[in-house]
Amino acid sequence: MSAKPVKAFIIETDDPEESTIQFATTNVAARRQGADEIGTDFEAVSCKRLPWADQYVDSGIPALAYIENDWHVSCANCGAMVHKESGSTDDDGNYEPHEPVYRGEHVFCSPGCETSHDSKVAEQNAKFAAFESRVRELRPDLQYKSFRGAYPYITMTGEFMFDGAKYGGSVRDEGDGALLWFVANGDKAAWDQYEADQAKSGAQ
Repeated sequence: MSAKPVKAFIIETDDPEESTIQFATTNVAARRQGADEIGTDFEAVSCKRLPWADQYVDSGIPALAYIENDWHVSCANCGAMVHKESGSTDDDGNYEPHEPVYRGEHVFCSPGCETSHDSKVAEQNAKFAAFESRVRELRPDLQYKSFRGAYPYITMTGEFMFDGAKYGGSVRDEGDGALLWFVANGDKAAWDQYEADQAKSGAQ
């Protein structure tokens, strides 16, 4: 017996902002998935087929497909809603149609917004690389487990262990350049001992 094909469904509540597209083999399964994602009861949502989206079950729905099917998609940089006839008004009151740039599941309302977005990404990723390098240089003795802080994050964090630790600690930069160090409460005594040993070793 062949498997049922996976199809696209749109799940909606009374609030248009809460609609979600789900891929499933049946209406009931899609409705249940959608209700869970929205965070409401099964009975509170409606479900209907969305045939044009079937082809994207494995790849994800690109922004262009949404817009070609009369959906509105927010610009990945400024948040402006982009659709077939969207545009913006400049400071002089002149209306200019959008010049959308499509990039997979994202759309930018103009080439300028795409450039601005890419600059933000590059800037944050450079800050993150500098953060990791700075932390490792300041405390090369620690055993780093992971670092996080590439775009779209603003706060950058690193997790570490040290000799004698059970839980470890972390270091973070919340975007202002200051490094904040934390150690789990259960490791405070071990940290104090570790720091004392490090100081003694450095003095020798």
